[in-house]
Amino acid sequence: MSLWTSSVLSLLLLSAQLQAQEVSDDNKPVVAVLSEQQPRPLVLAKKDWALTQAYFDVFKIVSSQNTCSSFYGGPGSAITVLNRFAMQIESRTLEPEISFQMRGRPLKIYDPSVHVAYRLFQRTTVNTKGSFYQRRSDWMRRFPPDVGDFAPGTRQARALILLHELGHLIEGEEGDWLIPDDGYSGSQSKANTLRIQQACRKELETLK
Repeated sequence: MSLWTSSVLSLLLLSAQLQAQEVSDDNKPVVAVLSEQQPRPLVLAKKDWALTQAYFDVFKIVSSQNTCSSFYGGPGSAITVLNRFAMQIESRTLEPEISFQMRGRPLKIYDPSVHVAYRLFQRTTVNTKGSFYQRRSDWMRRFPPDVGDFAPGTRQARALILLHELGHLIEGEEGDWLIPDDGYSGSQSKANTLRIQQACRKELETLK
């Protein structure tokens, strides 16, 4: 996918979200239909190195047929949603226990070319003070926390964080999201991370 195409798709999504705000005050997701053939890596010109590297690590993982990509419905589905998701990520400072946050009215999308239904949120934020970017200088400290079995700030941790969020976005065959919403439950968030880690451990451990 070219940078120009990415920009156009971003504008389409933003336009749909703005229209949704104008016509409804409830929390029901708006539905859109998008289609793209043979999704390719994005050009993330305005993202920092850590986020760009994590994106390409995850792209490489899910672009092959393996246990991890199968969890997301196959490479076509996984890459399509990853690319839409990555375009929206912003880096901001949040509370230290939070690695990633998605908030706002969800926009539900169906892509018939890869037969995937997914959602995107109005605000998608990676925490500059959380486990995605920061390492622990003192192992006795609580924050930033590990990400599954991986130390904070490592390539494995960053990729697992993005894979975790990807699981919240894709709709499974039964109509539920691949992993349930974390909400404000730390235990649910950890359980979700471990579920993704189990599906993707082999691929994550290749990252150095």
